[in-house]
Amino acid sequence: MDARNTVAQSATRDVMACIGCNDCLIACPLPQASLVTIAELNHAVEQTVVTNPAVVDFVTACTQCRQCVPACPADLSRADMVLFNKMKVEDTVPNYTLLLQVGQQVSPSPWALDDLTARMAHVALFAGVPATDVRALLQKVTLRQLAAGELLVREGEFFDRMCVILSGGLEQWAEGHGGVRVHVLDLGPGSFFGELAVIADQPEPYAVVARELSVVLEIPKTALQRLMDTSPSFKTTMDELYRRRALFTYARRPDVLGGFPEQAVEEIFSRAQLRMLRAGEVVLKEDAPPGDVYLVRTGFLKVSRRVDAEREAVLVYFREGDLFGLLPLLHGERGHAYTVLATTRAEVVVIPGSHFFAVMSRYPNARAALEAGQGLEVERVARSALFSPPSPALGPKDATRAVMSMDVLVEKGLATGSEVLVVDTNVCVNCQNCVDACARRHKYGRLQLRGLQVDHFLFPTACRHCERPGVPPVQRQRHRSLAERRDHHRGGQLHRLRCVRRAMPLRQHQHAPRRAAEAYLHGEADGLLARRPRAGASPRVAQPERPRKAVKCDLCAGYDDYACVSACPVGAAFRIDPRSILPADAAQLGLAMKKEGR
Repeated sequence: MDARNTVAQSATRDVMACIGCNDCLIACPLPQASLVTIAELNHAVEQTVVTNPAVVDFVTACTQCRQCVPACPADLSRADMVLFNKMKVEDTVPNYTLLLQVGQQVSPSPWALDDLTARMAHVALFAGVPATDVRALLQKVTLRQLAAGELLVREGEFFDRMCVILSGGLEQWAEGHGGVRVHVLDLGPGSFFGELAVIADQPEPYAVVARELSVVLEIPKTALQRLMDTSPSFKTTMDELYRRRALFTYARRPDVLGGFPEQAVEEIFSRAQLRMLRAGEVVLKEDAPPGDVYLVRTGFLKVSRRVDAEREAVLVYFREGDLFGLLPLLHGERGHAYTVLATTRAEVVVIPGSHFFAVMSRYPNARAALEAGQGLEVERVARSALFSPPSPALGPKDATRAVMSMDVLVEKGLATGSEVLVVDTNVCVNCQNCVDACARRHKYGRLQLRGLQVDHFLFPTACRHCERPGVPPVQRQRHRSLAERRDHHRGGQLHRLRCVRRAMPLRQHQHAPRRAAEAYLHGEADGLLARRPRAGASPRVAQPERPRKAVKCDLCAGYDDYACVSACPVGAAFRIDPRSILPADAAQLGLAMKKEGR
């Protein structure tokens, strides 16, 4: 059964159980939610063609944020009902000429919707995808024309779109030693890039520039993810493409398997597989026979061993660049001495052990380079900790200070952040200058002087600029067209809901306030005059609540300093990159950062 029929069955089943309470529309952040009723949405589910203009406007604006789902007291999926209506509306959109963006100007393009849909059928990426799904996708894309030499994306920039080249040609390049521009790949018509950003929220590994006059089709991340949900064949294609591209990109990094000859790295990766892990997924179990070598590409993995039937001891954490599973093979051991489990979304490169040793045998210096590198250092630490007897006084939640430091940084989500704000409470005098300075600079306060406490260090509630945020990171995005920004900023409550740290407070839009005297004369002041308007004045009409939007820390973009740090009179506030100090002891946190001049 295809995804469309699955959504249809879910929608028709849920609409029969709807009690009409309207809670889902109350939870919806879209302004169109106040212009449509539950009865109209439910009736549209039963229609073959949706004709109600209010329903059409609402489902067209819907971004499938799913904020309506947890609000339903009957545990139904209003999102599926709206998606079913959305599909029917998109199927009936008449053919129209798509717009072309050239710089900041927009004009009609040479392509109509149906013409471009037919052309996409010949692009290998969309092979096997139903034409109706491709047509719905193209209603959300941006056509962009690039002049020769125009830069589309910078190396290391977060670019949350996938691009398909329609005409012309692009070049991918990287910056080498001394700022030398290194050519990587030429992209012609039908080629595409951006899957790393769409699937894994990773920055673009290469800069992309137009070699000649070119037109690219930019697909927003949300639209592409929806196509992956509705088309199993497209999801399979994207997953396989991502695995191959991720390995190709990673194998060409100069620090991979540090010291290995480039040819040896290419041979090793020729048989490697990329394994994508969910948080909590086990990579290997204690006592399992060794067979493969693992290289951590992204994320954090917890290494532990059993103490007794009810307790386990955390030894170390593996992170990007760490190699494990090799030492048991070198020592001829019968089983792994520890369990490895992903604590965050992670990716590991799995290399067959026999193939790894076969390649090493052809390069006499490879083993010495491997021993001299840092890749095996963490596994050596883990193995040395295996022979340290656990203290009987330790309870299930106790650990050494070093392990406590790692638990906090990794398990509490700090390790996935960057430029995290820290306050030394031994020094802080609670003057609130940091909070006030933030509010003065940005109009709204973007941090709260409360949050996670570790020893005498406070991690205030504020945006941590996570490596894989649930909402678009402000400081990492390039300038984009107005339509795309409107999609991103629609629904402040949604952005706050997606932030697992609740670090994005909601604020009402504030218009320029009237002077007190003017408000007094118009009967808008609080108190007696608010109840006694002047003679001849029309009755006051209740004003709707001003829309609210989420505000977040942007690292004081455009300024030379951090307002919160500069305003601290005693030097208690500073910012750190937790990943740069893992697994440092928590008690040395502030000292280490201050020595680095942070």
